[in-house]
Amino acid sequence: MNPGLLDLILFSEKRKDFLLLLKEGPKDIEEILEKLQVPRTSLLPQIKKLKEEDLVIHEEGMYRLSTIGEIVVEKMQPLLDTLSVFEKNEEFWADRRLAAIPPHLIKRISELGDYRLIEPDLSHTFDLNPEFEKYLLNSSCIHMFFSYFHPQFPALFLSLAKKGIEISLVLSESVYLRLVEDFKEEGKEFLKMENASLCILEKKGVEIPALIASANRIMILGLFNESGRFDRQYVISLEPRAIKWGEELFEYYRDMSREIKLN
Repeated sequence: MNPGLLDLILFSEKRKDFLLLLKEGPKDIEEILEKLQVPRTSLLPQIKKLKEEDLVIHEEGMYRLSTIGEIVVEKMQPLLDTLSVFEKNEEFWADRRLAAIPPHLIKRISELGDYRLIEPDLSHTFDLNPEFEKYLLNSSCIHMFFSYFHPQFPALFLSLAKKGIEISLVLSESVYLRLVEDFKEEGKEFLKMENASLCILEKKGVEIPALIASANRIMILGLFNESGRFDRQYVISLEPRAIKWGEELFEYYRDMSREIKLN
């Protein structure tokens, strides 16, 4: 696809929306104007440009995508979905260590969908984010990897397990050592529970996220910034595709880990 055609498609909201509308099927001009909510005088020149590039066909009063147009729009949608993820919080993504997400999943980052970014709450500076905690407490199954330590984590995960929630944890080596040194009894009690499992990441030299959690109805992602710090900003998505994406990211790190058992 030449740069002129890319400009034609991507750098006009009217042309882009028009093409995506025709993806649903042929439309007459009245239906198009009603759905796009744009004046006829501003849309018709844009349609003319698309017709000149053989992306759109107008016959018998109906507009439809040409064969080329169908191919282009089919390929255009994933790009637009990916751009939507990054454009929603440009500064956040520009300052994240994205290497913690393996290539096969970064290519599918559009699956995060209509996510939200949770910012640190100054009124809970030393506490876990209340919203983060609420989502976990309302789950029946939790898979989580984390590589930063919070002193409230051991009690939280133990209480989740005691509620009967199925919970599988993967920890970085540094977090595991902290747990063993300072929260040994909580760790032992956690491991005694049949609905709980604990693994430690063994592979060295890999970029890792601060946190990834996949639960019944939510995916939570925390990434270190370019300075190597975790600023407690979480990406949260409730969309089924995002939850599956988060589960695959968790499994990616679990596959590089070994399970810890009580002696």
